[in-house]
Amino acid sequence: MPATLQTVYADLHVHLGWAGDPGGGVKISAARSLTLANILAEARDRKGIRLVGVIDAATEGALQDLERLLAEGRVVEHPGGGLAYDEVTLLPGAEVEVVHGGRPVHLLCYFRGADALRAFAGWQAGRVKNRRLSTQRHHGTTAADVVEVTAALGGIVVPAHIFTPHKSALGAAPAISEVIPPELWGAVGAVELGLSSDTPLADELPELTRFPYLSNSDAHSLGAIGREYNKLLVAEPCFDELLLALRGVGGRRILANYGLDPRLGKYHRTYCLTCGRRVEGDPPALGCPEGAAHRVVLGVLDRIRHYAAWQEPRFTRAERPRPPYVHQVPLSFVPGLGRRGLERLLAAFGTEMAVLHEAGEEELAEVVGPKLARLVVLAREGRLAIESGAGGIYGRVAGPDPDAVT
Repeated sequence: MPATLQTVYADLHVHLGWAGDPGGGVKISAARSLTLANILAEARDRKGIRLVGVIDAATEGALQDLERLLAEGRVVEHPGGGLAYDEVTLLPGAEVEVVHGGRPVHLLCYFRGADALRAFAGWQAGRVKNRRLSTQRHHGTTAADVVEVTAALGGIVVPAHIFTPHKSALGAAPAISEVIPPELWGAVGAVELGLSSDTPLADELPELTRFPYLSNSDAHSLGAIGREYNKLLVAEPCFDELLLALRGVGGRRILANYGLDPRLGKYHRTYCLTCGRRVEGDPPALGCPEGAAHRVVLGVLDRIRHYAAWQEPRFTRAERPRPPYVHQVPLSFVPGLGRRGLERLLAAFGTEMAVLHEAGEEELAEVVGPKLARLVVLAREGRLAIESGAGGIYGRVAGPDPDAVT
């Protein structure tokens, strides 16, 4: 009898800030409130995210916390892979940093369960300086090494935020194949788009048409969980079903990617470090017009347009049906909503996913008034006016798009 499929929201890139006994920092740039227990509770009680990937789970402190949660019965091994916490499933993973061509590259490695995670932690122990910290550089290790080891343990690899200037596969090379050999792509489950790109932009690169796309938050705080996320059609939230959805098998699939308008990403356009401002003009802007010697951070849009010209004669496009990419401004970005307004919405509708996908405008107006209700609707439809981000500074929601307020 065919399995009954359901809609599940998934955010597969969430950081830990604090873990272990007596406790310690895991991701230096992440909030200390990002503990395993808090992440699971936030996903269940406030966000409505049912599949959450914690990509610092192979650190020493996180392994201690997982062992404790398992021993206490607060999480249990899911039969389909992952660790179940009520209706939420945690996918344990590791963010790994390797070097390619002198530049750092981040890879997300996901594992089916605690045993594979422990084995991976043991493998990387001799390759990193500090086992308590996440995203440690792996010395003497290539991206191919990481993919091979992860695959041998039954896991998959997802190149992280592939277009960011500083720590991504396409920040280090003009093609994924230069970083991860194509013969290993069977273990590459997808690529992660990152905050400054979307599906139409990524598909300008013919090589990437071979991969599914994921849109994840890269959350460094509890509030940022679900800032970008994926809508999956699966039988249940677990590792095995995620693999089927990525492969489009048995009716499972990615129904939609939800994410920021790329202009809100902090590396969308090229930024001149010498002038201290965004470089204007048509992409690709590869330098600053004020001086050829000026140092710039190449923007994602500019990088894509530059690489597209390089890739077109080298790669054949693959025909792959794509789910819609929905430009959606997170509730925390809505002008004037604020913490109190968000709390009223959560009290009325339960989770952010319910506010974003289920509540009607009239229902919203009963809670926060018609003006804010209209802004929430425009935010979830991606129809707010935006100023582009650059150089590590997020873009800005400037208010309603004049053409959208009717």
